[in-house]
Amino acid sequence: MTIERLRVLLVLLLAGVAAPTFAQEEDRVLIAVLHQVAEAMVEEGEVACLAIDSGGAPQSIDTELLESFADLPFARRGAECEERESGAVELATDRPAVLITAGPIEWAEDDEAWVTVRYFRTAILSAERLYRAVREETGWVCLGQIVKMAPA
Repeated sequence: MTIERLRVLLVLLLAGVAAPTFAQEEDRVLIAVLHQVAEAMVEEGEVACLAIDSGGAPQSIDTELLESFADLPFARRGAECEERESGAVELATDRPAVLITAGPIEWAEDDEAWVTVRYFRTAILSAERLYRAVREETGWVCLGQIVKMAPA
């Protein structure tokens, strides 16, 4: 933890404001990444089914976290969808879906996180990618995919 982060936590504690827990901080990072990926990936008529992998088995986001995606009417909890041979679908409607799982997080710095994102649309249209999120004054922001290339 950096000295600057300790100062911020101390100021928050002295002001009577509860500092975010590590789990809350991770949730904020994952929400920022899921939000950007869902916006970019979902095509018209599809739903985005969101899950988080904290380092074990992926878990559907809970109802409270789903509220963070109120501006994305196509966002659903991961538990509301299913992978099928023919492709992912929303269970209630059989609408086509994209299953998006964010995590685990690799902390590059206190204010920078690299997040693994897996998505499944069909067996062929599936991938795992790495995204970068940074903490700015307004909160966590996903800067996009990290592309690692070998030297020429």
